[in-house]
Order: sequence, then C-alpha cells, then structure tokens
Amino acid sequence: MPSTLAPSIPDLVIGAEPLIDAEQSPSVQALRSRFGEAVRAVRTDPVGTPVITIEPARVHEALSFLKTDAGQSYDLLLDVMGADPGGDLVIQVWYQLWSMQHGHMLRLLVLLPRSELCVQSAVDLYAAADWLGREVYDMYGVHFEGHPDLRRILMPENYDEGFPLRKDFPLRGRFTRSEQVRRALNRSMEDVYAREELALAGVLETGAPADPGPEEGQEAPDGLAGQKMVINMGPQHPATHGVLRLVLQLDGETVVRCIPHIGYLHTGIEKTCEYREWNQVIPYTDRMDYLAPMLYNVGYVLAVESLLGADITPRCRVVRVILSELNRILGHLLWLGTGAMDLGATTVFLYTFSERERIYNLHEAYCGGRITTSVTRVGGMLADLPVGWLEACREFVNGLPATLDETERLLTKNSIWQARMIDVGVIDAETALGLGLTGPNLRGSGVAYDVRKARPYLGYDEYDFDVPVGVVGDTYDRYLVRLEEMRQSVRIVQQALDRLPGGPINVQDPAVILPDKSEAMSSIDAMISHFKLVMEGLQVPAGDVWYSIEATKGELGFGIISDGGSKPVRCRFRGPSFVNLASLPHMVEGGLVSDVITCNASIDIVLGEIDR
Repeated sequence: MPSTLAPSIPDLVIGAEPLIDAEQSPSVQALRSRFGEAVRAVRTDPVGTPVITIEPARVHEALSFLKTDAGQSYDLLLDVMGADPGGDLVIQVWYQLWSMQHGHMLRLLVLLPRSELCVQSAVDLYAAADWLGREVYDMYGVHFEGHPDLRRILMPENYDEGFPLRKDFPLRGRFTRSEQVRRALNRSMEDVYAREELALAGVLETGAPADPGPEEGQEAPDGLAGQKMVINMGPQHPATHGVLRLVLQLDGETVVRCIPHIGYLHTGIEKTCEYREWNQVIPYTDRMDYLAPMLYNVGYVLAVESLLGADITPRCRVVRVILSELNRILGHLLWLGTGAMDLGATTVFLYTFSERERIYNLHEAYCGGRITTSVTRVGGMLADLPVGWLEACREFVNGLPATLDETERLLTKNSIWQARMIDVGVIDAETALGLGLTGPNLRGSGVAYDVRKARPYLGYDEYDFDVPVGVVGDTYDRYLVRLEEMRQSVRIVQQALDRLPGGPINVQDPAVILPDKSEAMSSIDAMISHFKLVMEGLQVPAGDVWYSIEATKGELGFGIISDGGSKPVRCRFRGPSFVNLASLPHMVEGGLVSDVITCNASIDIVLGEIDR
C-alpha cells in the first residue's frame, strides 16, 4: 500500500555547484558592500563553501541581513560551533548557514579574544540558536548576550570546573577523582532546582510565556485552586529511548511546559577525538548512532577526505552508497518498530526487527561486527565485500517491500493509529526551518530538503530516487515520510548493486592507505610506507571544513580542523538528534501527556549522539 505524500517543493535548488573563488559569491559581495571593513577576511574551504570572518559586534546584524534579504534568504541555521585552536589564540564561533531558495552554503566565522568571550545571540533570528548556543557556552564559555536561557546543557548546571572543550581543560578533567567527589558533595543542587522551579513558573525567560492562571479571587474553571503539577518523565522511562529526562508542568492532563534535560551519558567523544589519530576516530563515530553506525563512519571519512583532497575509487563510492542506504533502512526500521510499540502496536515490532536482523547479518558477514562496525577507512574501506555478500544483499532488498506493505496494512489506515498521530505535534514549514529541523522531521513539514539532492556526495546525483514530503507536518506525516524513504532506499540499493564496478576498493596511495601485507613484506618502499603510517599516523593538510551527509535522523555535520598533523585540532559532530530534540517543547506544549510519547517517538532520537 504506497503512501500518499505531497510532491517536492518546486523552488528547492538541487545540486548547486560549489564555488571555486569565495569572492564570486553574491553573498560575499553583498556583505562587503553592506558591512565594509567589518568583513575582515574571505576564503573558500575545501568543499567550496565561502568562509567570511566578521567582527563580533556586527555578527547579529550580518545574520539578520543574510536571513531577511531577498537576495540571500539563508533560512536554515545548520550549526553554531565553537573551536579552540589552542595556545593564546582566540576562540572561534562558526555559524553554518544554508539557503533553501538559492541552494547556497555559507559560514560566518567570529574570532573572540579570550578576554572578551561575548557575542550577541541569534535566537531572535533562528530558534535553533537556542540549544546550539547553549552548547558553545557550556563547552567554551562563550556568553551570548540576549539568550533567553543561557545555562549549561550537557554538563550539570552547577558544574564549576571549567569548559571541557577548551585546550586548557585536560582530557581527564582538572581534578583527581577524590577531589571531584569532595567538590561534588560540597556543592548544593538547591540553586539548580530553584532555577528550574522559577523557569516553570515563568519567572525566567526560557521559552513560551507562563500561563497566568485565574485572577485573584476567581475560581478556576474546574473548581480547583488552579495549581499546576510538575512531574518527571524519564530518565528511566521506556518511551524516552535512552536517558532523557523531560520535566513536564501539567494542568490536569494538558502539558503547559516541557523542559528536556540531557547530558546523562557524558561520553566525551568530541574531546577524546582530539587525542586520537584520524583513523582512530572512526570507532567513536559508530557509537554515537549505534542504530545506523555505517552512516556515521562514512560521513566522518568523507569530511577528512575533503581536507586531504583524496578521490576514492569508483568501487568504494558505490559500496559506501549501498552500506549507507542499508543503514538508513536499519534506523527507520527500529524507529518504526519501537515507535509503534510505544503506542501499543506490538506486532509491528516483530516485523521490523526480523528485517533488521537480516541487515545485521550483512554487517557481520562484512566486518565481523553487528552494531559497532568501524568499517570505513580514510581513503577506502576496511576490506572488499566477501563472496556471496552482494547476492544476500539483493535478496534482502527485494523482499523488504513486502514487509513494508504488510506493516502499512496494519497501521496506515488503523483508526487507533490515526487518532494517536493525526494533528498531533504539528510543526509548519517555517517553524521547522527556524528550529533547525532536518531529515524526515523537516520533510514531514513539507520542505523537500535532502542533502543527497541539495549537495550530492558519493555520486547520489546519478541515482534515480524521490524525496517524499508531508503536507500537515504532524506525527502522521513523519511516519509516512519514513515509510516512503525506506522504499526509496531500496531503489537506490538496487541501482547501486546493478552498477557496482570492479577494481580496487582503496586508493592506491601509500601515504593514505596501508599497503597489502604481501607487498609490505616484499618491497622496501611499501615497508617504509607501512612503518610511517603506523608510527606517525595519517598526516592531513592544515585547514578546516564543515561537511555534512544525510543520516537517518537528519543532517549529520562534521566540523573538522587540522593543523597538518596526525590528530584533529577540532572534531565537531553536528548530531541531528540534538537539534531535533530542541523542537519537542514546541510539539507537546498545549497537548496531552499521552501526546508526549507520540511526539518524542516521531522525532526519532538516539541519546548516544545527543550526549556525545
């Protein structure tokens, strides 16, 4: 039973060509004309994105111009990223912008002296700057003036040991374990709880205005005093899909306020990556979204390869497409099964997890791992596909549509399923863009933005597939979009299997890929290359890049800075779950408690990526 969705939005620019010279960009020329000497420098990064360094005092004005001017229309704030080059240098703040109308990417770069880590907040322009700004504040200590709720987001609110991603903060923390325990015991959480109560009462500006309640002397409509109740949903609640805590303020069964709390995992992946060689980072990527690990493996190495200027082999390119689309199906199947189970439809869980097991069998046959694959290498792959793998893959994708049809027969026209999802958690296109939503959550609101189409990578522009979009922007549309995306992934995999070329799977560059063992044992040049790669590590040219791919949950971005050595200076992961979760209060406030479960399931988060 095929899903009925809206056609793609016609004015989306598909596959815009990257710029060779940033000065040719109309946006750069417009900024120079308008802001003059406030534009301090202009350059182009390895993927052709103009990078504009602007004075901190003018950044808000520049962002406003870039968003509202008809010739610019940068309506999607993809990332706000902090970076510390080390030493006595400045703290960097990156604003990564995308224009839906013109199909252009742009980066504003702000350099803040360590003595003046302050810049005006952009929350009034982009709602996505709320959580993204809080993360930069939490990790680097950058103060965003005018931010409505500037407090720590990943670290505890009473954390006072510094800012973890700054270079002056050591890998294992500032204090010994015993000192950390002593300091923790001496700190009181009363101020944290008090601040939260004030936020719920509407005294602090943390989002929507508080409900004033009945006037003095006036009885509440239900005859009660009108006092609201505060409850915790999570962090152990089974429907929060991980250690997520939602503080809910309720008026009866109506949600008045919702404040998400994250940071319980404390994996510290981005900090750890600064102490690992480039290929050693790969195992950390698949532990962020362990539900679609190969997508994160592939996205990371593509970002590093853009800095290297490495051109992977045609066979490797197609193999990566096959693995990426299998993992897109893998993630959507888990979302469908667990999301249906959250609403009581347990039978669907059995269908989806049976199909997921077949993908895990393909994982295991290829790399030996089922969940954490670590399958890519900079310049290629762990190994070529084993004998019989392609036939097993083709058998899986040919059989999956029948399972999807059966799932739709169980759910799509089911009156209970529709009652729980239709007109629940509605987000219109403009609001979704402001919140920074990407992936199926944005496409469910009617915006046909898909990185595979907008900025094709791995040759996706050579494949025939559609971008499904919704009409209303509710949880039902998001369900239909993901179902159709699995069918489109099947189309892509079938095309990739048909066109898979022969030849090597790794680049033939001894400075990038280890030579074969037989070659290393028989050639002195190969042995030297092997020794240097193992002992010194891969050397990536100095530079920086912000690179993104289309993951299961949305746009997965990588902000990479290299100083020319064997380890990254900065390894930023723009996790789509982190940005998408910030939209949950908008979805649930004004709805029922039961709708919180539906909305949380519909945005499809994984806490390993959020708490990276």
